[in-house]
Amino acid sequence: MKINFQCFGQVRSITKEAIVSIDVPDEISIVKALDIFVQSFGEEMEKILYSEGKLRNFYFIQVDKKNVEHEELDDYILKESQTISIIPFVAGG
Repeated sequence: MKINFQCFGQVRSITKEAIVSIDVPDEISIVKALDIFVQSFGEEMEKILYSEGKLRNFYFIQVDKKNVEHEELDDYILKESQTISIIPFVAGG
């Protein structure tokens, strides 16, 4: 099935696209889909998104514009054509 990844910031600078569609197996968790996404863009993407094999805490994940907590990423099963947004935390002042 196809899953869409909406990309912002450094992630978008690597993908060169705002939205990237990737084929993933059916009944896949967000974590496994993110792994496939990262593998498809290589080491640079891995360094940006992951620390010690896990998604860095300063990225928010949304599925179809609904927040998903980091603790839920393993258990959240995706459906065809859903969109995962990878949103970096932005601080300002």
